Amino acid sequence: MPLADLGDVSIHYEVRGEGPLTYVFCHGLGGSGQPFEETDMDWYAQHFRTISWDNRGLGRSGQAQKYALHLYAGDLARLLDHLAVERAVIFGVSWGGVTAIKFALDHPQKVAALVLDSTSSESNVPASENWYMRGELARLGEAALAGREMAPAFEGHQTVSATPQAPQVKPEHVESYVAECRTVAGLREHPLTPELHRITAPTLVVGGGKDTVAGAAGSVIISRHIPDARLEIVQDAGHGVYRQAPDTYRPLLVAFLADHGLM
Repeated sequence: MPLADLGDVSIHYEVRGEGPLTYVFCHGLGGSGQPFEETDMDWYAQHFRTISWDNRGLGRSGQAQKYALHLYAGDLARLLDHLAVERAVIFGVSWGGVTAIKFALDHPQKVAALVLDSTSSESNVPASENWYMRGELARLGEAALAGREMAPAFEGHQTVSATPQAPQVKPEHVESYVAECRTVAGLREHPLTPELHRITAPTLVVGGGKDTVAGAAGSVIISRHIPDARLEIVQDAGHGVYRQAPDTYRPLLVAFLADHGLM
């Protein structure tokens, strides 16, 4: 099991494929790269040197003393240094998109292109409250929602109170999971949107028209604030277009990178 010892944390990663262009997969909230590695990574490895990694405190990575957005992004920067990768295509889905945005803002020299799937740079009030409560469910169990009815953040939103069971989070992963939930909730008071204009890398933004987790509006907002970003809303896809609609997403990705001279 490959682990990069970064000093304050050990980060699990997987590398497959070869070639001049590296593609980095950033997983969703509370997850890991393992599902991508098991079902998708081999396709990407035919086209790129492909890296999947697990956030600190999640998956097969080690626990840490601190959890914060800049630390998750910093771990990726140090992992790429560990693997001698100077620049890469950074892909982030859902929470992974938040990490990818922060990475692009903090480490722009390492981004050959940015791909953001089903993600947001800000949260409205109901979304913020729902994301915060997801963390409380993991931390306290179903009692955290007792007597509470969470308002939807958009039409069709699958709220926490609609599925009130506690998420299946291992005890050793709870702290990182809660930190990620609170970070997304905190995009209400501390949005990344005002910083998006600083991203200069070619950017592809994709969203699902049937996304009941994050909705497509966040993708639209991001595309309007990153200079020259390309927006694609796949109407029949749900949350995570790369997985929901691979036959649409994969050629779109290849064409986008080719248009920017990266393939």
